[in-house]
Amino acid sequence: KQTQDSDTTQAKKYKEEGTEEIDDSKNLPAKRFLRRKRFHNFSPNVLAHDFLAYRRLDRIYHRGTIRLDSTTQGSESDLYGGSRSRPFVVFSLTGDIFLYEQARRVIGLLIAILRGCIDIDILDLVFDENYAHLLSAPLAPSVGLMQGEATYMTWEGRLNMVLSARRTHAFSKGFNDEDIVTSVEQWEESVLKDIAKGWYLDGTGGNGELNAESDWLETVLYPWARKAREELDSYRRWKSGEIASSLPPLVSVDTSVPAIYAKCLQLLREANSNGAWPDTSAQRQLVMLSTPNDESQTTNLTAARIAAATNNSESRSCAYSFKEGEGGASGSFSVGIMPDRSSQPKGNLQFPELVRACFELERALLPNREPSSTIAINRNAQFRPHTDKGAGAGQSTSLIVAMGNFVGGELMVEGERKDIRYNAIEFNGWKQRHYTLPFKGERYSLVWFTPKGCEGMRGIDIDFDSLSKEN
Repeated sequence: KQTQDSDTTQAKKYKEEGTEEIDDSKNLPAKRFLRRKRFHNFSPNVLAHDFLAYRRLDRIYHRGTIRLDSTTQGSESDLYGGSRSRPFVVFSLTGDIFLYEQARRVIGLLIAILRGCIDIDILDLVFDENYAHLLSAPLAPSVGLMQGEATYMTWEGRLNMVLSARRTHAFSKGFNDEDIVTSVEQWEESVLKDIAKGWYLDGTGGNGELNAESDWLETVLYPWARKAREELDSYRRWKSGEIASSLPPLVSVDTSVPAIYAKCLQLLREANSNGAWPDTSAQRQLVMLSTPNDESQTTNLTAARIAAATNNSESRSCAYSFKEGEGGASGSFSVGIMPDRSSQPKGNLQFPELVRACFELERALLPNREPSSTIAINRNAQFRPHTDKGAGAGQSTSLIVAMGNFVGGELMVEGERKDIRYNAIEFNGWKQRHYTLPFKGERYSLVWFTPKGCEGMRGIDIDFDSLSKEN
C-alpha cells in the first residue's frame, strides 16, 4: 500500500521520524531504505544521473495484519483453498512522488532480504550512485499494490475543510460527513477483497502455499537472487579496490587487428597522439565515469550535475577533472550530421579522413543496414548506465564496436554482457539501458546512430573531399 504525501508539513514530520528511526536502528532493512537517495535501481524509467532518481522515502512500516472473507464470486472454500481466510500483511510506504514500479521493487527487495535470499549490504549497492552498474530490485507482484491515501493538511488549513475523507471535527465542511466516510470505507473494503481474490485466483499447492506466491518465488525472486549475489560480490571487490586487479593482465591480449578495422584504428590512434582530441561536453560527462586527479573515487553525481548545469551550452569546459589512467584520458565526441544543421560537429573538419573511414566501416560491417547519420567516437570512456537521448530515426537500433589493446570493457545491455572488441553488435540505445564494464588498456569505441531530426540523412554522403580542403 503506497501513500503519496502532498503536504510539506506532514512530509517534514515524516522525514524527522524517518531520520530518528535510521539513527536508532541502522541495521534494520526497512530503515535503510529511508532518507533521500537515488532510486535508479527501483524503476526502469530513470537512471542514476537523472534528477527524478533522487527521491525521498519517508516511512516503511507494518500497517496491520488483516483476514479477509470473500463475499464476491465463488465460495469461501474455492477462493481460499479450503480455509475460511488467511492473514494478509499490509505494508505502508510514504514518500514524495513514487516512480514507476518503485513501491513494488522496494517491497520485493525487502522480501528478498527478510527471506535470506541476499545479504543486507545489497542496500549499499542499489543506492550507490558511484557504482556504475545496474541491479534492478526484484519486482513484487502487482496484485497487492494499491494507492492508500493522499494527505492535504496544508490545503485543509487554508480552506478550512476536510479534503481526505475521515471522521474528524477539525472543520465543519468537507469530506467528514458520516455517509461519505462510510461509503469510502466500504469501497476500501471491496478493494481489499478484490486484492485477496487476485492472490487466490491461481489456487494453492499441496503444502497450502499460494500458487501465485510460489510462481513469483521460482520465476522472479530466486533467479534474481542468484544474479544479485554475483553482482554483490563484484560490488564488494569494487569497494575494496580489487576490481582492476581481477582483470586479466594486458600481456594476455591478442594485439593482432582484423584487417577490416586496421584503417580506423590507425586514424584513431593518430587523432589521439596529435593532441587534437576534442573536449567532451559537460552533459555527456554526466554519463561517463571519471576520477578527480587526486582521488581514487569517482566524482559525486550530484556535484557533477551542478557543474554541468552551470556550464553554458557553448562551453566545452568539463564537469569532471579527468585523470590519466592506464589507457590515457577519456573523451567522447560526435561526427557526421546533427539535427541542428547550423551547428555541425567540429570533428568533421578536424578529422575528415577518420570520419569517412568510420562511415565506410559501418557499410563494411553491415552492408544491409541503413547508413547512419552520426557517429559517437569514444576514447577510453567508461559509461554509466544510460539510454541515448532522442528517438532513433531511419533505424531503430544503434551499432557499436570497440577496438584497441584492452582487457575487460564489455558492454552491458539490460543485464546482458556483450563482448564488443572487434565484434560489432546492434542494440536499441534509445530504450535499452547500457553501460561499460571496467577495463585496462587502450580502448576506442564507435557508435553509429541516427538521431531524431536526421531522417533520410546519411553520413556516408558527406563531401569529405571538400572538408579535407577546408581543413
